[in-house]
Amino acid sequence: MTFIISAILLGLALSMDCFAVSITCGLQKLMTRKRALILALSFAFFQGLFPMLGALLGDATKAYIESLDHWIAFGLLTIIGIKMFMEGWKYNIKERIFDFTKPMVLITLSIATSIDAFIVGIGFGLQYTIREQVIIVGIIALCTFIFSLLGAIMGMKAYFFKPKIALMIGGAILFGLGLKILLEHLVA
Repeated sequence: MTFIISAILLGLALSMDCFAVSITCGLQKLMTRKRALILALSFAFFQGLFPMLGALLGDATKAYIESLDHWIAFGLLTIIGIKMFMEGWKYNIKERIFDFTKPMVLITLSIATSIDAFIVGIGFGLQYTIREQVIIVGIIALCTFIFSLLGAIMGMKAYFFKPKIALMIGGAILFGLGLKILLEHLVA
């Protein structure tokens, strides 16, 4: 049960940057329901793909770094968590205007918001089985889809949860998960 809760928290944390970008896209006059759906699908696809690629890299190196895996997972989650928290702290919605309807812009946004998921995937590739990795990736993609769609709709309605706070909460969750992994290995 704690595995599922951790996976959901990870999915929520990693989807916060997509949520913030989706709100910004939703504020633009170009946003429609169809575009909101395409945006959410693109973000969810890349947020699912990148941690799976990271997990494959983690699996490939597991035998070489198994004694340090908990420190690596803690370090990666801490770095990404602090980075996300600081991005939230400095977030300025006026700097985030772009034409998301262009395919290359959408793909670039999708990749940019998924790089942290790749790094996190390396960490859980060291810790979890392939089956568990697939479950985590599915939860990350589902959370990202839901939060991206919700963000775009909220932006369209001009009523939204502040992206700044969402990013800070996501960063704190990632740091907390990293700390949990480290403490589990040190106590065990």
